[in-house]
Amino acid sequence: MKHAMRLVGVAGVLVLLVVLSGCFFNIFQTAQTVGAGNVALTLGAAAMNIAVQQQNSLVFTPQGRLAVGLTDNLDLGIQSGAMVGTDGSASFLGAIADLKARIVNIENGFALALGVGGGYSPGLVGWGIEGSVYLDSNVRFLPLYVVYRPLLPLGGGQLTIANQVAVGLYLRLSSSARLLLEADWWSGLPSIGAALEVSL
Repeated sequence: MKHAMRLVGVAGVLVLLVVLSGCFFNIFQTAQTVGAGNVALTLGAAAMNIAVQQQNSLVFTPQGRLAVGLTDNLDLGIQSGAMVGTDGSASFLGAIADLKARIVNIENGFALALGVGGGYSPGLVGWGIEGSVYLDSNVRFLPLYVVYRPLLPLGGGQLTIANQVAVGLYLRLSSSARLLLEADWWSGLPSIGAALEVSL
């Protein structure tokens, strides 16, 4: 009984450390919108190595995003997920919502979109708001995307902007599915992940 209580206590401390360590959502979005009346589901996961009290811990972040096309160039999305440690501990990654407006889409050129959103996440240390700038290469042989996202946590005594940058490759698997391979940096913390986006 005493041994079991000790294990529960250690697991609780590890979960708390993971929650306080600033895990974050991967972006898993390009500048493209889903189109008026259409719905897309993106399921993905990422891995990041977090240093807590001079010890490294590998954390996995399975995530899902649902996007609805309000117009051909405007999407409403919501994203949620979990944080899972290698010891099996799991906790809520939070939930964020966003609006994304595509403003340029040049075939065999590039696409540009702007976004705004917010929600709750340990990465934001509670509630926060964010902006986004999405830039895609619309060139078939080099389907790259880059996203910059400044984030403003609303909790805490002082205003501090966190910065997230994502660089990825989007591969069209069919007319309704594509694979996103992405590397993210959140204020110096790297993460790599993959996601499958399916139009429903």
